[in-house]
Amino acid sequence: MLVVDDSALMRRLITRLLESRGYNVIDTAADGEEAVAKICALKPDVVSLDLEMPVLDGLGVLRRVMKECPVPVVMLSSHTTAGARATMRALSLGAVDFVAKPSGPGQLDAMVDELVEKLRAAATVAASKLVRPGVGMAFHPFPAGKAGPLLLPPRGKRPEDARTPPGPPGKPVDFSSRKEVPPVKPAGTGSVPERHAGTSRFSMPPVLRPAGRSPSGAPAGAPGRAADAGSAKADRDTTAGGTVPRLVVVPKRPARIDLVVIGSSTGGPAALQVIIPALPEDFPAAVVLVQHMPVGFSGSLAEHLNRRSRLPVKHAAEGDPVIPGRVLVAPAGFDLTFRGHPGHVTVHLDAGSGPVPPGGFRPSVDGVMLSAAEVFGARVMGVLLTGMGRDGARGMAAIREKGGPTIAQDESTCVVFGMPKAAIDLGAALKVVPLGEVAGEMVRMV
Repeated sequence: MLVVDDSALMRRLITRLLESRGYNVIDTAADGEEAVAKICALKPDVVSLDLEMPVLDGLGVLRRVMKECPVPVVMLSSHTTAGARATMRALSLGAVDFVAKPSGPGQLDAMVDELVEKLRAAATVAASKLVRPGVGMAFHPFPAGKAGPLLLPPRGKRPEDARTPPGPPGKPVDFSSRKEVPPVKPAGTGSVPERHAGTSRFSMPPVLRPAGRSPSGAPAGAPGRAADAGSAKADRDTTAGGTVPRLVVVPKRPARIDLVVIGSSTGGPAALQVIIPALPEDFPAAVVLVQHMPVGFSGSLAEHLNRRSRLPVKHAAEGDPVIPGRVLVAPAGFDLTFRGHPGHVTVHLDAGSGPVPPGGFRPSVDGVMLSAAEVFGARVMGVLLTGMGRDGARGMAAIREKGGPTIAQDESTCVVFGMPKAAIDLGAALKVVPLGEVAGEMVRMV
């Protein structure tokens, strides 16, 4: 591996600590230009990269490396607001993950322990799954005839509470007509199904602006109306296969789902930048995102997604109402649960009484999904994206037991196929689809 940091002391310390944990550090670099030259010449399995460097900063290194000689990269980022924002940009440019730099004395060993875990995961990521620079879009290999992931221009101003929350839930939705995806076979005995059995070749269409809304997103008439696909003009996006018209339209029927909980870890921020901007303005359910992140970075994720999405995206706060057409990002460092009853549900945040146990998370995907299943019953949907470990598998199973639909990202587009695989193994994934099809499935199933 290669260690890139402008501080000679940090280069020596990180190299020594990584080598003591079994890593072979083949070289170091002190600035961005040196880093690009050594990465392309030495072709390391993985790189640790500082964001703040002279000559060429970490973002500049990522832009060039992902274009010239793609390699898995784990960023080292400061806890500052500017550092958090730059980290979100780095993840959209191709970094696999990031580690927060020590903010006080005695924290270096803990940082290196986290770095070791994330470097190990990053080193397994194929170059074809890294993000290509351009418009900040995630690139994944799509089969011939398929459109790439959907990206939309930044949204204009729109009302946060434009729709009336739905009433109490009715009967659980009958998804029996959809074949469930069987648990994945043990390693070496078969591959995970890439999509729901029987699905025809699918081209992910772009979101159509709902009828009665101006280009800025402000409603000009009754909210919640889907546009007429036959007469409205579709937005277009440049994808891996060229300029392809793509359309995601909310079905003209009462919503069956009140809340969608999306869980992700390693590779999640880039995946969310494919999914959330693809959701239409009249998406009829609330969305809660649970992304494993260090404290201090989840607010920047919410801000980053909000600038790129048609739905408003907000960093969740205590007492926030769970309302249709709004995305809440669970704050790092707090357990998030739901209180109330469908139609009048609010978010409750709890900092916890002690440190998070080893291997645990705060918030955890399981915790949020279990609470959602308890409050919303069959009217909650679970979506599990790329990430290490098993967090979210139990929550997805709880949603399925209540009669709600679940979606898992497939192996071919996951940066790390840990969390989705755990859910599939448990039989908790109703559908398994590539990243570029997740938003479309969400729209169809609400």
